[in-house]
Amino acid sequence: MLMMAGTVCAAPKLHCHIEQADTVKELRFSTVSNPYAVAPTDINKRFRFKAVVVGDETTIQHISLYTYYITSGQPVLMHEVKYLHPEIQKSSHDKSLTGIVYLYSPVLGREMKYDCALRREEQ
Repeated sequence: MLMMAGTVCAAPKLHCHIEQADTVKELRFSTVSNPYAVAPTDINKRFRFKAVVVGDETTIQHISLYTYYITSGQPVLMHEVKYLHPEIQKSSHDKSLTGIVYLYSPVLGREMKYDCALRREEQ
């Protein structure tokens, strides 16, 4: 852990604000070394959101975000994005990593939106 002016800084985490219909989820994703072990999060049984933060407490190699639409058969990938060596935000007032991303299901055009920021949490 890093010591800075008497404050211990933890490893960075990806903070995601997700909205779908009347549901709001605030999710935090820690770093992993094995991206294949990360499970997606169910959003109202209509979407799945998966965030993979590969790195350690000092360096983030990349962040991959996946959004799936759930059909009657199986989840279908709608959106995938990858950020290589993203910068950790210094302040909660900085712009987020992703900006607000709007996604629409292929059936009935249901909307899901998310906004993710990479931050260190003080302990």
